[in-house]
Amino acid sequence: MLPLTQRLKEVLLRDNLVSASDMEHALKEQKAHGGELSNVLLKLKLVSEDQLSLALSEALHIPIINLSLLKVDSEILKLIPRTLAETYQLIPIAAIGDQMTMVMADPLNVFAIDNVRATTGMSVNVVMARPQDIKMAISRFYTEDTKASLNEILKDIKEAEDLELVKEATGRMDKKEIENITQEAPIITLTNTIIQQAITARASDVFIEPLEGSLRIRYRVDGLIREIDRMAKMLHFPVVSRLKVISNLDIAEHRLPQDGRFRVSDPRGNEVDFRVSVLPTALGEKVVLRILDKNLEMLDIDKLGFEADSLARLKESCQKPHGMILACGPAGSGKTTTLYAILKHIDSPGKNIITVEDPVEFQIKNFTQVNIRTEVGLTFPSALRSILRQDPDIILIGEIRDADTLDIAVKAALTGHLVVSSLHTTTAAGSITRLINMGVEPFLICSSVIAIVAQRLIRRVCTKCRQSYTLPKEGIKQFRVDQLMPEHNMVFYKPKGCDKCFNTGYQGRVGITEILILTAKVRELILARASELEIKTCAREQGMKTMRQDAVLKACRGLTSLEEVVRLTIAD
Repeated sequence: MLPLTQRLKEVLLRDNLVSASDMEHALKEQKAHGGELSNVLLKLKLVSEDQLSLALSEALHIPIINLSLLKVDSEILKLIPRTLAETYQLIPIAAIGDQMTMVMADPLNVFAIDNVRATTGMSVNVVMARPQDIKMAISRFYTEDTKASLNEILKDIKEAEDLELVKEATGRMDKKEIENITQEAPIITLTNTIIQQAITARASDVFIEPLEGSLRIRYRVDGLIREIDRMAKMLHFPVVSRLKVISNLDIAEHRLPQDGRFRVSDPRGNEVDFRVSVLPTALGEKVVLRILDKNLEMLDIDKLGFEADSLARLKESCQKPHGMILACGPAGSGKTTTLYAILKHIDSPGKNIITVEDPVEFQIKNFTQVNIRTEVGLTFPSALRSILRQDPDIILIGEIRDADTLDIAVKAALTGHLVVSSLHTTTAAGSITRLINMGVEPFLICSSVIAIVAQRLIRRVCTKCRQSYTLPKEGIKQFRVDQLMPEHNMVFYKPKGCDKCFNTGYQGRVGITEILILTAKVRELILARASELEIKTCAREQGMKTMRQDAVLKACRGLTSLEEVVRLTIAD
C-alpha cells in the first residue's frame, strides 16, 4: 500500500482539487517546515476543509458521517471531557464493551488517539466528520453538566481514588512498578492537561515544583511567572515519572540532573517541542519544561520589531564577508531567535552554514547543525576545531561560555569566517568590557567584532482592553518623547485586563534593542581601554539608539506601556 502522503496527493490531483504546481509548492513547504501534508494544504489555502475531508476519507478508507443526524447518549459523552474534545476536535458517539467509536476531524492525530485510549481505557475506532460539523456537535451535545474546564479536570484528578496507590511510592519501587504508575489514566490526563494548558496560555516555561506539603505548578507567560495551581504532594512522584517516560529519561534515577525533549501537537495540529530539565532538590525533583516555538515565521529579521534605522544598521553588518556579530542579553531575551534570523537573512545556496549549539533549538533546512554532548567530550571548543576543517562560510555558536570558545571564535572571525554568537551581558557597550575580561586583547576585538546587539523582550499591551491617556509635561521631559518623536500626539496606553489577556493587561512580547557598530571612533576608544560609559556615549553620538530610547518609541506606537519601559530599562 502506498504511503498516506502519496495516496492523498493522488486523490487531490485526480479530482483536480489541487494543481500539479500547487502540490509541488505544498510538498516543498512540508519538506522545509515539517508537519502533515493536510495541514500544509490548509495553511496555504490550496484546499478547503470540506475538500480535504473528502480526500482524506478516500485515502484512508475511513467513512465520513453526518453528525447532524446522530443522537449521542450523555453517558457516552462523559467518557471524554469537553476540554479534550475541543482540544483535538473529536467526539465519542458509541461504546460497546471496551470498544469506543469516535468521530475525528484529523484521524492522523496519533497523540489525540493515544490520549483518549489512556483516559478511557478503551480501544478506539475512528470515523470522520467535517471540522465545522464536529465543532457544532460539541456545542450541541455537551451540556453544562458535562462541560469541564482545565481547572475542573485538575480538581477531579486530585480527588481521584485511583491515585491512592502512589501514597506509598518511594525509591524502593523498581522501574516496572514506576512505569505502571505512569500509565494510569488519571496521571496521563493530568500531565497532558498541564502541557496543553501551557500551550493555550502561550507560556514559555512550565515549573513543576515540590514544596513542603504540596506540588506547585507555575507558568512563565510573557516573561513573568504566575502560579496556576497547587495540588496534593502525592501527585509529585507520578507526574515527574510520567514526564521522564515521554522524554526518554531514566525513571529510576532521582539523584542526578537529567535533560530530555519531547514533542506534542497543539489544537491546530502544529508541532510543539518541549525541552525538559529535571533537578534533584531537598524536597524532591523539580522539573522545568521550556516550550520551543517552532514557528519559523518568527525567524524573519523584518518581523522581530527592530526600528527602521537599527534594522538597516544590522542588515549592513550582516553583509560583511567576515568578522563577528554578537547578541547579548539575559536568558530568555530572544538572542537565539535574532541569531537565526540573521542566518536566514544572509543564507544562500552558495554559502556553507554550520551551527554548534547546546541544544539545537530550531532545525533549519540547508543548515548543518551540531548538538553539543559534553558527556562524550563534544564541547564547544572541540566542535569548533572540527567545524573549521569543514570549510564553513558562516558559523553560529550558540553561546560563548569560556575563554577557549571565545579564542577560537575570534580566530575564526579573523581568518575569513562570519561568526554569530551570543554573550551574557546586559548592554552592548558592556560586552566590550566582558570580552577584555575574558582575555581578548583590545586590538583583536577591533579587528574581529563588527556589531553587538543588546536586547530584551518587552510585553505588548493588550489591544482589546488598553486604556489611552495623554502624557503630562513631566512625563514628556522624563522620557524625552519630544526629542525622540517630535510629531507625536503624546497619547499613550496603559494596561487594564480582560479575558483575552488573562486579566494581565498584556499579551505577547516585542523586542527592544540597541546596536553598537564598531566604527573607527569606537575602535579608538577600545584600543585606549576606555570605560563602558565612554564607549556608549560615543556610539550614541554616531547614531545608536539605546534600549530605553527603543522602548519609548515602542510605547509611542502603542505597542507597550511606559510602565513596562521603566520596569525593563535604565534611564540614559
